[in-house]
Amino acid sequence: MKVRQTLVGLSIGVVSAVSILGICNIHKVNAESAVESRSDLAVCRKLAGTYLTTITDASGNFSSRGLITLTTDGTFVVSDSNQGGISGVFNPFTTAQGAWTCNGNKGFTARAIDFPLSNQGATGIGRVDYTATYDAKTETVKGQIVLTLFNDLQANPLDGGGTNGGTSNFTGQLVTAK
Repeated sequence: MKVRQTLVGLSIGVVSAVSILGICNIHKVNAESAVESRSDLAVCRKLAGTYLTTITDASGNFSSRGLITLTTDGTFVVSDSNQGGISGVFNPFTTAQGAWTCNGNKGFTARAIDFPLSNQGATGIGRVDYTATYDAKTETVKGQIVLTLFNDLQANPLDGGGTNGGTSNFTGQLVTAK
């Protein structure tokens, strides 16, 4: 009887030990995954800030200067030196606001919405989609901006559609307090 109790106790001990070892291995894998995620998160946090940008058209010709701000909570704000409009070309427009996220490739994607202005009031919606890469050594970003226009103020600019307003390129330098 004592031999049987000893074997049962030993069996429970072995099963417990194997289970604990299995759990430890699972936690080790999860810990390694968390380290990778923390590394990506660290890159994303370095992206946060305001960048002074130079915007060029698809042919490389200067278009405007701008400021883009990426906050740590995912808010994206864009101001452009051409917001006052260009007579005979396009109306003034508001500061664009939206959201950004890391794209996992040491860069970001962002989407922001603005409203064209005219003396008749708001006439539509503009959406800008940014994709960019980040160079941590130089604290610079570079990428592409796609403008999509919606002529109906009641359109949903987050649900596709719209008219292609053009593609631009940009480079930007982090604005620092020094």
